[in-house]
Amino acid sequence: MKIYTGQTTGRKLEILKSLDLGICISSTPHRNPSKAFGEVDCFLDNGAFSCWMKGYPFQENIFLNTIKASYKCGIKLDFIVCPDVVTGGKLSLEFSYSWIENKLLTCMNLALAVQDGMEIDHLLLNYDLTRLTHIFVGGSTEWKWNTAADWVDFAHENNLKCHIGRCGTFEKLKRSHIIGADSVDSTNFTRNDNWEAIKLFYNYLGIEWKEQGLLFERANT
Repeated sequence: MKIYTGQTTGRKLEILKSLDLGICISSTPHRNPSKAFGEVDCFLDNGAFSCWMKGYPFQENIFLNTIKASYKCGIKLDFIVCPDVVTGGKLSLEFSYSWIENKLLTCMNLALAVQDGMEIDHLLLNYDLTRLTHIFVGGSTEWKWNTAADWVDFAHENNLKCHIGRCGTFEKLKRSHIIGADSVDSTNFTRNDNWEAIKLFYNYLGIEWKEQGLLFERANT
């Protein structure tokens, strides 16, 4: 299971690399991607959740500018999270697909954000999954964990990968791994310089740590 965390530089970036973590490139007005991010796995978040939390509408130009900046830096993206409407249910599906079928038409590595109010049967019956590579499980905390296993199964049954957002504790990392998620993310690790959950999770997987710093070696593969 791949773990992505927040954008960072310097010492924290070296720690991130030693832990084999990826980076979630956030679409924000005050932070651009760095060429150094090309050294690790990355995906690009659309920034809708951050806007929603602060009371702003989705910032289309910032999202598109972040895509452009990532391209200029030569960063290969594992996937791009399609713009969505936070807690928007079926309305969010319509909004996401308006992007998939228009401004993101030529992009082949897209993640569809699923959240409160969305149903698997409705998605299957009404939307083309062939334009996607990932299902991104977002939404409220309660809804996400009540439905995450179903979305993982749905994704794998349709040859898609499943990513779960906001997994910044050992318990959430472990739970995501148990249900078969392909990847997760949390900015907690870099934002708070908090790597303990990562170490606990790797120990749970049987990865032994070296004594010097945060560098590690795998006990098995």
